Amino acid sequence: MTSTTNTRSEKADAITVILYAAVALVTVGLATVLRVGSTFRETGIAWTVPIDQQPISATTDSGAISIEGFADEALIIASEVNTVSVVAIIAAIALWALAAVAVIAAVTLVAWNFLRGRFFVRPNARAFDVIGWTLVGAPTLIVMLETMGRNGVTSALGIGDGEPVHPIEFWSVAPIFATGVTVGLIAVAFRRGIRLQNEKLALEKETEGLV
Repeated sequence: MTSTTNTRSEKADAITVILYAAVALVTVGLATVLRVGSTFRETGIAWTVPIDQQPISATTDSGAISIEGFADEALIIASEVNTVSVVAIIAAIALWALAAVAVIAAVTLVAWNFLRGRFFVRPNARAFDVIGWTLVGAPTLIVMLETMGRNGVTSALGIGDGEPVHPIEFWSVAPIFATGVTVGLIAVAFRRGIRLQNEKLALEKETEGLV
């Protein structure tokens, strides 16, 4: 026995999750296309780099409004970026998209199983494993790949030879890492539930045999 009767509310929640997952998948696809288009330009690779803070005058709304302020970042376009850095940038974008798809697919699988009344089953535990490991590993790798890409861009501009990953960048993904660990614990709980469920079924069969 691998299923239980779920309520109408639980079915509605599962269907809602599946619908949100479909929307999220489309959003990831569009975001990936936009990111590729905004990063790889005809004249080179676009990247935002920090600059010395300085006053600027600019326009918004297609020149309709003029504003003044201070800028501490600038969007630059670098040509002749080394191949390793270009590959790293492509890999970072691809890994971001693949990680998002993996999490969405795993969540959809869990919701689909819940909709069918299948809770403590191995596919659900494996889905939580996928979510947990993706959230733990992908952000760190993406930060490292983006750092390699940024170093290649700045080096092509003659700004410097490159810098290591700043600790703040790693700390920025710490909440995602913690979420991944938490989801991993949920996978452990599901495996414990599966084992207890199997033991209960075995005991019931043994009791029926004695009767």
